[in-house]
Formats: sequence, structure tokens, C-alpha cells
Amino acid sequence: MSTVTILLLAAAAGYGIAKYLRLPGVPLLVLAGVALTVFGAIPDEELHYQVLLLGLAFLVFVVGTELNPRRVGRHGKVVLLVGLAQFFTLGAVGLAIALGLGFELVVSLYLALAVTASSTLVVVTLLRQRQQFFEPFGRVTLGVLLLQDVLVIFFISSLSRAGEGLGASMMALGGTVLLFGLAVVFLRWVTPWLLLHLKLDEETVLLTVLSILFIFVGLAYLMGLPPVTGAFLAGFSLSAFPVQGIIRGQLTSLADFFLAVFFVALGAALTIPTARELLLVGLLAMVVLTLTPPLVAWVAQQVGLNTRASIESGLLLAQCSEFSIVVALIGVAQGHIDEGKMAVIVLMTVVTMILTPFVATDRNTWRLMRLVPSSRMEPESSRLHQGHVILIGFGTNARKMAERLQKENQTVVVVDDDPGIVARAREMGLEAVRGDGASGEVLARAGASRARLVISTMRRVADNETLLRRLGGVPVYTLIFDPGDARRLRTLGAVPVLYSEAAAEDFRQWYEEAGPGSDGHRERPAGAQS
Repeated sequence: MSTVTILLLAAAAGYGIAKYLRLPGVPLLVLAGVALTVFGAIPDEELHYQVLLLGLAFLVFVVGTELNPRRVGRHGKVVLLVGLAQFFTLGAVGLAIALGLGFELVVSLYLALAVTASSTLVVVTLLRQRQQFFEPFGRVTLGVLLLQDVLVIFFISSLSRAGEGLGASMMALGGTVLLFGLAVVFLRWVTPWLLLHLKLDEETVLLTVLSILFIFVGLAYLMGLPPVTGAFLAGFSLSAFPVQGIIRGQLTSLADFFLAVFFVALGAALTIPTARELLLVGLLAMVVLTLTPPLVAWVAQQVGLNTRASIESGLLLAQCSEFSIVVALIGVAQGHIDEGKMAVIVLMTVVTMILTPFVATDRNTWRLMRLVPSSRMEPESSRLHQGHVILIGFGTNARKMAERLQKENQTVVVVDDDPGIVARAREMGLEAVRGDGASGEVLARAGASRARLVISTMRRVADNETLLRRLGGVPVYTLIFDPGDARRLRTLGAVPVLYSEAAAEDFRQWYEEAGPGSDGHRERPAGAQS
């Protein structure tokens, strides 16, 4: 028990430092485990290994619960092409680097697989913290993560039996397909029935969830598949809304406990890499950090995602996955790679995870957008509008309002940061200004100070706050999801309108029937409270 106690103390220290520094917890937990190795504080190696296996099952289980395919929405084509492009391009580059440094083919395949996917835990955490879960780039990244994780699971299943010949690998793939099909059945029918219709109490819900985990892990074992395959698919079977919301409260504390102990135990299992291995860490991490953003952004733009969302997706996906660690552990367990190569994969994962919050920022997004030729600032408009309506953001709702205003022969100026959207607005016969809707220079080019009304569909509250501070005296309507955000914006003079998928149509109907007058104020629809 002293081993478990030591791991728990190290986990507490790692979490505390991560919270204080506002960094992802996973890298700090791994570093805490490394510190234990340095001081020789792990007395029971066998128990240490069992903790690794147990924590690994919970790790992939929790990852699976976050990946509901319905969150992708209408971005399925973007997700498919971006996910496949990132997976196979990074895999090919990683394989070439490993082979170029003289590593054997099997070892190189494991190293290549380790750079193909991005971290679900890191990305989901950042999207929640920034309230960007349902923005277009948030939906795209979640879909890409699901696709990549499924691909990694299939490769892991095949590699785990590669030593038994081609037939065994094909059998493993077939078994994974069957288990995946069972997970889809559970996702669609079984888990909603168990957790929604039976009206179980909290303790029974937790026992039911754990039973599903054990069923899938047991089936994976009987099929000769790695237990992580069953654990991930068990989590996937519980990912549907509202099932995932019901189980989150039940699993959070338990999952945090096992995940913390797992990552500390993983750090304690690492060996000191050689100079050649450190060079490999640097090269592979550099590939992930520098190749992922432009690759993802370019592919996403080619299939219709706007410039800003494409760049944001690329920056957010520029790290290695927790599944990279799974790949390393399975490679060591199968005898395909040694502990030095496992250290390479873990260090590469830790480094890229730590850097993600500093890479995926609004500032970096705008820096990259300035490099896009069509995104550079346009010359100031010569038109001096008076009493016009400005639409900041030109999504579906804004386009409907613009069409209505055009029929009424009212002047509309569109402001959007995406060149493709600006081009579409101009095709509709609207004047459009390219730039950030919260920028003073852009607002001046749109004649915001002389506008009759400004309607903002910018989702970031900070952008709307900046807009309001710049436009004192001009009526500003803001479409907002969160009631707390609505209260914040009201204090700055906005007329906030809460909307969601269901309320968007109510807002359009309200605008058409009782549109804002010269003072920009009308009674809001009942569904648009603030």
C-alpha cells in the first residue's frame, strides 16, 4: 500500500501545481512520476504495473464518453477529410523520420502511430474553459478527435497481434469491428433505455456504468483484443446526450482519481532517454507543432470551413494524444519497443500537451490570418453611410435578417473576419467589410458610429464587451447563449437576446414581425429572455 500512497501524494502535488500555473494536468502528473523515479520512491514494481493497467482502462473509457458523433453536426465532410489528412500525413512524416534515424520498421510504425492523433482530454478541457464547445471549429475538432481515436484503436488492435502473423492481425481487426458495432447498438438503444427510462438512483447509475465498462473489457479479452479497445468503446457507448450528462457527475471524481494515479505511475515508469532518442523527441514534436496547424487549416478551408475556424481547429489539434501513451504501453507489453522508445513517445506527448494552451490562442489565430492573402486589410471604404444596419458575423441567422432588410430597401453593412464569408455577402449585393468586429478601425470603416443599429452574432463575450465599449450611444443587439453572459452585456448597454438551436427561429420571427425601430428597442420574444 505504500506504493499507492506515494503515487497519490505525487498526484496531489502535480494537480496542485497544474492548477496554480493554469496548465493541463496530465503533463504535470507525468513529471511528478518522473520525480519519484529520480528519488527511487517506488518500492513495489508489480503493484506499480497493475496501477498502470487499471488507470489505462479508465483513461480511454473517459475519453470515449466525450466523443458523441452527433456533436459534429453538419460538419461531417470537413471532419472526415481533415481527420484522415492529419492522421495519414503526420503518420507518414513520423515514419520517414524514424526510418531516417535508423530505427527498425516495427519500432518506426509505433512511433509514427504515436503522432497521428490529437489529445481529447486537452482539447475538451480547453473548449469547456473557453465556452467554445459548440462553435464550428469546436464541433470540427471533436469530430476529428473521434475519428482519429477510432483509427488508433483499430491500429492498436492489429499491432497487438502482429507477432502472430497476418491472419491474427486480421482476426483482431474483425473483432474490433464487431465490438464497435455492439458499441453503436448500446449508444443508440441500450444505454438510453438503461439510464433514462429505468430512472435509477445515483448509486445504481454508477454500478450500471461500471458494469458496461467491465462487459466491453471482458468481451475484448475473449476476442484476444487489448483491454483498452473494450474500455474505449464502452465509453463511446455512453457518449450520447443526455446519457453523457447523467453519468458525468457519477464518474468525475472516480475518473479523476484513477487518471491522476495513472499518469503519475506512467511518469515513474519512464527511463532516461539517450541523446539519439531526445533528438527524435524534438523532431517528432516539431512535426506535430508546425505541420498540424497549416495542414488542418488548408484542408478545412478547401471543404468549406471559414478561415478563422480552420486556423483555430489546426492550432487546437497541434499536440499528441493520450492514445499515444496507450500505443507506447502496448508496444512495450508486446515486446515490440523498449522502454527508451516509450519514453520518447511519452515525452513528446507531454511537451506538446504543455504547449497547447500557449499555441491555441486568439492572438496566434489572428497572426496566422494576416498571412492569408485574402485576409489582409482592405482599403477604407469611400461610402459614408448614415442610419444603416450593421451585421457583425454573417452566419445563417444574420443572412436571414439581411435578406429581410434588403426587401425593405434598407442599407446593410456586413462585418466578418472571414474572406469567404465576405465574398458571399458581396455576392448577395451587400456591402461587406473584412475584419474583426471588435476592432475600432474595422468599425470605423463600417460607419458604426453613424449606424441605426448594430446586431452582433459574435459568440465570444469578450469580443462583444469590446464592441460595446467602442459604440456608446448606438443600439447594439447581441445574440448570446449563456444567461450570465447576457447579464454582463446588459450592464454595458447591450440588448442581449438568448438563443440556442431552438430559439434561433424565434428570434428571426420576432425580427421580421416587430423589427427594431429607430431607437433599436422593441419587446423581445418570450423565448429570448435575458
